[in-house]
Amino acid sequence: MSVKIAVAGKGGTGKTTLSALIVRSLIEEKKASVLALDADPNSNLNELLGVKVNSTVGHIVEDFKKNGAVISSGLYKDQMVEMNLHQSVIEGKGFDLLVMGRGEGPGCYCAANNLFKKYIDMLQGSYDFVVMDNEAGLEHLSRKTTNNVDIMLIISDPSARGILSASRINTLINELTIKVKKTFLIINRLDGPPDERLLRIVKDNGFDGPLTVDNDLQINDTELNCESIFSLHENSISISQIKKILLKIL
Repeated sequence: MSVKIAVAGKGGTGKTTLSALIVRSLIEEKKASVLALDADPNSNLNELLGVKVNSTVGHIVEDFKKNGAVISSGLYKDQMVEMNLHQSVIEGKGFDLLVMGRGEGPGCYCAANNLFKKYIDMLQGSYDFVVMDNEAGLEHLSRKTTNNVDIMLIISDPSARGILSASRINTLINELTIKVKKTFLIINRLDGPPDERLLRIVKDNGFDGPLTVDNDLQINDTELNCESIFSLHENSISISQIKKILLKIL
């Protein structure tokens, strides 16, 4: 049975970078198979993982919208969804990636969404870990594109406004009808120990002592060089800290 890790946070907190670091760390530390799900409409997890995207779930939904009459038969529709979904899974070294892609635009295609959920759930059973990089609003979680999350990581920058945003995300998680077993706050891109005032704000907003990841100049160089997270040197501060975090939360 796979362990599902969902990563959430407002834009600009580095959640996609941390998602990629988690994928790499699970592969190296746990020798595990990982399914990465990019559920952010501004999809760029593939760039950090060093793989190219040719098709997304969003593209498949649009195809079904245009060709709805052709796939009116339930059996044929199921077969088409399964075939296209498997073709959209990108194979990496030690991980696979499925990109949700952009929203559906006007209207709703609930039948297709239900079918995708069914086959995504089928895919998940084939992996030790599932790592899902969410959009800030948790739209895919609220639509139950994935369910029963084992670990929710809420990412914040080291600012009072960032912690308040993380608190709102935590409130939204509690309002959703999905199950989240454990929730953790990660303060990302710290320069030195967290300020006592910031820790007080963390506590006042209902979080336990936060997990922290320092600002890592090696990450900046990697991204500026358009390299994947796997090119990051093993002595990287962020790699070491993510591995320690995984050891604690798992």
